[in-house]
Amino acid sequence: MGLIGIVQGRLSSSPKNRLQYFPRFWEKEFTTAKELKYDFIEFFSERKYNPKNPIWTISGIKKYKQIAKKNNIKILNFCDDYIISNSFFEKKTLLYLKRLSKNIRILGVKNLILPFYGKSFMTDKNYLNFSKSLINLIKINKNINILIESNISPYSFNELKKSVKSSRLKFLFDTGNRINLERDLYQDLKLFKNNIGHIHIKDKNKKKQNVPLNTGLVNFNKVFKVLKKLKYKKNFTFETTRSNNPHKTALKNIKFLKKKFNV
Repeated sequence: MGLIGIVQGRLSSSPKNRLQYFPRFWEKEFTTAKELKYDFIEFFSERKYNPKNPIWTISGIKKYKQIAKKNNIKILNFCDDYIISNSFFEKKTLLYLKRLSKNIRILGVKNLILPFYGKSFMTDKNYLNFSKSLINLIKINKNINILIESNISPYSFNELKKSVKSSRLKFLFDTGNRINLERDLYQDLKLFKNNIGHIHIKDKNKKKQNVPLNTGLVNFNKVFKVLKKLKYKKNFTFETTRSNNPHKTALKNIKFLKKKFNV
């Protein structure tokens, strides 16, 4: 098993019905992550540009690096939620991504996650339309993997990868987002195989609502059985609900995952 991380903000309380929430006191999450034995925090930028997010200033990036080093928290992933509310194909979005790319390189990020939902929704019919912009983004992000988070099939991703022609284009497999599809989650895991660059762990119910692990539709025993057969050695990020106590939930989740891999 690889490293275990948690999405930024999930170690803090949030306003009611706000799952993805940039924490007001983001610095405190590093000490909490260290205490709970998480390896990394997955940073993110919001759907609406937030100038107060540390990623947008050199001083903020330096602070991220200093606090991460102090608490032995690795810097690996950055997820850009901005493209969910802003089309990936608009000129302003591409300019935004260029600026973001420059900043995450300074931060030392290894993986840039692009969730292709909302206004940038990727499907099994339009996925090739994304090729040109992805090629440009890969050129800009030297030495950084581009991870696509999407509902497309393994076959579509293979075709997209052929079109983009880069080993740095990988797939982010999200257990919660894919459980409500007509496709078989566990078979898809097998088919994506080595194309999986990272995994988001979460659970959802029949209403497509995020719920605590093992209370929704995802059969995690089957998930980890497949991953062990694939000899998956890459990393995981918890993108679960906080429940009433973020600290207690995060501790319960990491114990759950380590138990599944006998760590």
